[in-house]
Amino acid sequence: MGSKPPDVLLDDDPTLADALATVLERAEQGDGTVTWADVSDALTSDEWARLLRTGLLVAAGDAFVVDDPLAVRAALDEHDADADSAWSLADKAAGVCALTLMAGYQVSAIRDAVASSVDLVLGPLQAVLPFPAVVGLLAIATAVVSTVIQRRLGDRDRMQRHQDRLQRVGERLEAARERGDDEAVHRLQQQQRNLLGDQLGLLPAMLRPMAWTMLVVVPAFLWVSWLVVAPAQAIAPTATVFPMLGRVVWTARVFGPVQAWTLWYVGWSLVTGLSTRRLLDRRSSTA
Repeated sequence: MGSKPPDVLLDDDPTLADALATVLERAEQGDGTVTWADVSDALTSDEWARLLRTGLLVAAGDAFVVDDPLAVRAALDEHDADADSAWSLADKAAGVCALTLMAGYQVSAIRDAVASSVDLVLGPLQAVLPFPAVVGLLAIATAVVSTVIQRRLGDRDRMQRHQDRLQRVGERLEAARERGDDEAVHRLQQQQRNLLGDQLGLLPAMLRPMAWTMLVVVPAFLWVSWLVVAPAQAIAPTATVFPMLGRVVWTARVFGPVQAWTLWYVGWSLVTGLSTRRLLDRRSSTA
């Protein structure tokens, strides 16, 4: 082990994190060793030299190995969690507003206040379009905005790296069991448990984009629910005639507390969200 533990070294020099993560990744992809030629496309010579000086890389013949890779991986994951879990002041304000808006599902005063405000903007649209068209367009718009926010604020790359690590450890664990290497099985099981525990550190990063998407989705949902329960105020039709289905009452409960308009909204939202994600994935792959 180097003169200092990996977590202390990263605290002293956080800029080493990316270089150390790359070296560990390349070592794990091979036989556990790494050379300058293996990482020269991703690291500078100065970063390589700094890693050697820390003692985190130990000479093994003509190559190097990461000294105590489990401790290094734990330090890297903790470093990533600390960086991603910190919410800015704007993020915290968005979270508080989202929670307040969500209270509108239970508190009619909040729902009416939010819906009345949204109605100032969307009321003219509802006045000229059929109710199902309004709900469908609103679901499409909120799904597109939510998907874009998730892509911009979410760390999909980190999630994918974490899943890749779990998969590789699982494959190595299975191979160790097949060859009867009890020592390797014990070591890999501990590494697997550490990775599973690190998933908790991803929770703040997952909740951050959710807080912002709720600022779009919840007001829209509250407005539609206000329309269907307060037609005297909002002048929304309570039923629509569909081909083959006949007259559909929007406030009718389909199953449990779920009403017909909710299924209509969620259906459009799911289809739009899936289509938007596929489009964004296609654009990313061709970029």
